Amino acid sequence: MNTIETIKQQLNFNISDDLLISILFEMSRYYDKEFTNILKEIKKEQNIIFDTPTRKQLRLKYYYGDNYKNNNLKYNIAHCQYNNKKDIEKVINDFINRLNTYNPQKIIESMKKKYNDLTNGINNKENIEKWLNNYNNRRKNKIFSMASVLINQKIFKESNYNENYIINYINKIYDSLENYRYLTIVIEGDLFNIQEKCITWKMMYKAGIYAENFIQFKDTFVAFKKEKQIKQLEEFLKQRNIKKPEKLARNFYDGISYGFKFEDCYISENQKIKIMIYKKIELDNTNIPCPSCNTTIQRGNSYPEIFLRSWECQNPSCPDRSKSGRGKRFDEYGVYRYFKLIENRKENRIDEEFYQNWRRDIFNSDLDWKEFLLKEYTYAGENIHVQNYNIQNRIGRHVNSSNIQNNKPPKNSVNSFEELPLYKLLKEIKQNNVNTNNNKYIKLKKSIEILNENSTQYIAELADNQIGTAITSPPYYNAREYSQWNNLILYLIDMMINSLNIYNKMVNNSYYLYNIGDIVCEDNVYVKSTMSRRRIQLGFLSCMIFEISGFNIVGNIIWDKGEVQSKRNSTLNMFSGYVKCINCYEHVLVFRKGIYEKNYNNVVKIAPVIKINSKGENTYKHTAPFPIELVNLIRPFVQENYYILDPFLGSGTTLKWCKNNNLKGVGFELNKEYYNLCINNINSIELN
Repeated sequence: MNTIETIKQQLNFNISDDLLISILFEMSRYYDKEFTNILKEIKKEQNIIFDTPTRKQLRLKYYYGDNYKNNNLKYNIAHCQYNNKKDIEKVINDFINRLNTYNPQKIIESMKKKYNDLTNGINNKENIEKWLNNYNNRRKNKIFSMASVLINQKIFKESNYNENYIINYINKIYDSLENYRYLTIVIEGDLFNIQEKCITWKMMYKAGIYAENFIQFKDTFVAFKKEKQIKQLEEFLKQRNIKKPEKLARNFYDGISYGFKFEDCYISENQKIKIMIYKKIELDNTNIPCPSCNTTIQRGNSYPEIFLRSWECQNPSCPDRSKSGRGKRFDEYGVYRYFKLIENRKENRIDEEFYQNWRRDIFNSDLDWKEFLLKEYTYAGENIHVQNYNIQNRIGRHVNSSNIQNNKPPKNSVNSFEELPLYKLLKEIKQNNVNTNNNKYIKLKKSIEILNENSTQYIAELADNQIGTAITSPPYYNAREYSQWNNLILYLIDMMINSLNIYNKMVNNSYYLYNIGDIVCEDNVYVKSTMSRRRIQLGFLSCMIFEISGFNIVGNIIWDKGEVQSKRNSTLNMFSGYVKCINCYEHVLVFRKGIYEKNYNNVVKIAPVIKINSKGENTYKHTAPFPIELVNLIRPFVQENYYILDPFLGSGTTLKWCKNNNLKGVGFELNKEYYNLCINNINSIELN
């Protein structure tokens, strides 16, 4: 039978039985569930929310009692009792089994470090200061922790209507910005070019796509299986009858496009302020000290995101090893953010009023967005670069508005949107797209046409001058079981060919309303794994493929869905860097086949369809129906002598609206089950 003496022989140092038992229970996390329940009771009784550092301190107090000495502990918690002999025996047996299964030296050294910390006192402050000094020394050549640029009509005019104004800023600020930190782009009002055409969302989508793709990585990145990706794209292009598939695929995959990563886009309720948020991510293989033991005895464990390096501590004396002896895993910005949380400066705290004001990505037009950017994305004491606006309340930050015109662009960057490999690929695909309609010109006959067909292929075979308006909510990339592609590029190609065929069949000066939302998903473009998981700006990417197809973007009607359910801002850490907004809107992009007439930029509030009833049943029989009020947005654009088209019909909402309003409509639904659902939904309507 295993006893406590067996373990003490392995340790080979003096330790009391009580303290050793406490260490064994804490390392095994044996009572963590009970500890969590106790915190819930305290939270309920005293209305307290515990942040991560306090929670960790209370956990140590719970396991070690008076052996854990921390003068900064604000709350008290009873020490757990190890009176149950069966529990003690179970923990001892589990520990000895782990010694026999894993690396015993690492586990024992970790126990010794825990013991020394408890008996000599844990000096977190000294450890944090040492780590932060190392962090600051590594970044002496970087100047700013956030970069922010504002553009409005006055500034745009003073730039001689330079549509590359934001792109130029992105290119020149990049190397002065710290890694894993934020670029914010603020659009104030609408922007009109010299022909008085509104190009607000055109400049925004180009800046957003450029930010994510403007640097070309030409070195080796092990996770990038270049030839495999080339072959996949080549075969896909062949299936779509695109000429020169191998050349197009090889040109696109000549390197990895990177730069910033899309985080958020905030919109004011009157659309007067739009704030785009991007995070810089550059490959950095420099060793980072472990936050627990401050050593660099480690291995590069993985990449949680492309170019975001994480590490695993290999120091056998590190106190923060897992119960199996695995080292602590960490990445640089994650540690920095956590230490800023422990620092607990009042300038970094987010109070309840601020949290409620900024909990959604649609905000009240009267709110101070400058304070928001500082509190949400920076920390007190950091250097911030702003261009074209002033900040009065700097909340302990150092704000710099120096000119960056002489800054050099990063190595291997491209200077214009049109040079981006992604844009060049899609542009060349359009030019090499082979017409396969076999001279079929189908004339629609019924007032309501519901077709169980592939809309991309069938629309190409329609006779001209039948489609006067279009509206749809297309498949969102890999968001549902019926909308799966091997990577994001293949999805964009399919959506572009579809929009190109629709453009060719719509009458001149007609409108297409396109409902799309930004999603979180693996893009799988360069690496096919969770490493490529990110928030994908489907709205901006859709703008690009539609303009390549020939449409002009003349507006973006923001669909505010109200209070949607989300876990995104459920953090208990109400500090800078931790709170994320709820994504509560989608785009309804307004495209026009023809010259610019006027812009359609506004925000509408429409409740989403509640498809799940109290029994958990989907009463709509479709996973993503949109509300009929959304279809009503098309009313000002309808040409009554022509058909209204929905190429991705779903549950049939568009044609229900057409039938209700005595208008001609044609819709396509490839999925047989959903096609039958459309038939039932539309045929059930009784006209007055």
